Amino acid sequence: MLKLGKISEAVFTVGLFSVFTRILSFIFKIYLSRTLGAEVIGLYQIATSVFFLFASFSSSGLPLVLSRKTAQDIALGENKYKGYFSSALFIGISISMLVIMVIWTFSNSLGFLFSDKNAIPIFFIMLPALLSTTIYGIIRGFLWGNKQFLAFSATETVEELLRIVFSVMLISGVLFKLDGKTAIAIAFTASDMIVAIILIIIFFVKSGKISRPCQLKDIFTPSIPITSMRIFSSMIATLIAIILPLKLLDFGMSASEATASYGRIAGMANPLLLAPNALISSLAIVLIPEMSANGIKKEYNKLNQHLTNGINLSLLISGLFVVIYLSLGEEITTLLYKDSISGQYLSVACVVMIPMCISQLTQSALNSMGKEFRSFFNYLFGNIVMIIAIFILPPYIGIYSVAVATLLCLLITSICNVVSLHKITKGRINCTKNLLLITAFIIPCALICEWLNNIMIMQLGALSVIISCVISIGLYFVLCFGFKLIDIKGFVHLKKVKANPVS
Repeated sequence: MLKLGKISEAVFTVGLFSVFTRILSFIFKIYLSRTLGAEVIGLYQIATSVFFLFASFSSSGLPLVLSRKTAQDIALGENKYKGYFSSALFIGISISMLVIMVIWTFSNSLGFLFSDKNAIPIFFIMLPALLSTTIYGIIRGFLWGNKQFLAFSATETVEELLRIVFSVMLISGVLFKLDGKTAIAIAFTASDMIVAIILIIIFFVKSGKISRPCQLKDIFTPSIPITSMRIFSSMIATLIAIILPLKLLDFGMSASEATASYGRIAGMANPLLLAPNALISSLAIVLIPEMSANGIKKEYNKLNQHLTNGINLSLLISGLFVVIYLSLGEEITTLLYKDSISGQYLSVACVVMIPMCISQLTQSALNSMGKEFRSFFNYLFGNIVMIIAIFILPPYIGIYSVAVATLLCLLITSICNVVSLHKITKGRINCTKNLLLITAFIIPCALICEWLNNIMIMQLGALSVIISCVISIGLYFVLCFGFKLIDIKGFVHLKKVKANPVS
């Protein structure tokens, strides 16, 4: 009999829920784009970018630091993790309440954050969710560090389900009829609050009580660079939401056309670009507690092996999506959204997925080792280059400036993270061969995919897209298997379980 090892079992659990949640989210985006249109999607994305900018102050660094401290505490056999949780909760709630009060006090002065003022009412409907998002994130951080991956993952899926149900009911008028942008804003807030309540119940069922806050500095100090990183990321998202529509106005677009163009990037293309993250994020979630334990014990060989296996598997997954998007991006978005312009952007931007997975996992490794400040400076360097590119490039390449700027940022961050890890662990991340071969495989597989679709499209219509993708994916896996890039035992360890002797 064969049994999955602990890491692979956890990856399977987190990955299953993550993939299901992303599929739900993806179907939801298709429904919204077809029902409400690109302009409403753009307004929603503008409002959420500002929301997550403010949410970053209280619900970004704390959950990650709490998960690391909890995993390290358990690895060392100490009993401080409940105090760490109480400290994180106290800090998070205090900051979120302060942020909400500041926003309400200066509500009339926040218009500069919104490129389209029609997004402001959506934001204020979402605002109460700042508190529930903080509680939600900190409890999930506690579950994460305790390796309680089922509860950690299932609640995210529940939130997405609730958001979909509420949105559909409010848009269709089952409860009462609302305009589209108001309906999705209320659904966002209601689902977030309900899941926060569910997580509170789970915490008390599993842990019993909240201890007295302790080691506030140990939680707050390392959370500062991570929080700064998330704030900076949210600021960039907000900056793009402001700058890009304004730059497009200079090209002669109307305000609604410019907002729709941003909606195509943020609401249509980006969910497809982030599709591999359903599995890559699962790897990061499972590996962070493991690498935290390796780091505190200075078991750097194990840490590098975990990271190498994670990156190689992530490259394999990302390469598959690049093949499909590079060749048939326009056909895919036309089929899904009835919009070809977002597909043109997708075909160009898909190359960012390769450095994206390396950046994400190496950043997780640095954070798990308590090197949050080093991770932040690497991230800051990459994003400064990104901001400069976003300011310079739009007059020359329009919406594609976002893709080029993102690519530059991720390449720089990935290289800096790998160099930092080498200096700390004195070891190597053995992924260069896989990176080069997967990059080489992408081009012929994408060309074959496009060729197949071109010769079948007249006879089979939309079915030709599916057939072309399936054949090219098969070819991609044959190449990866032939060059020994697919090694199940390298990450998914299968263990033989001895049969119990008959007494």
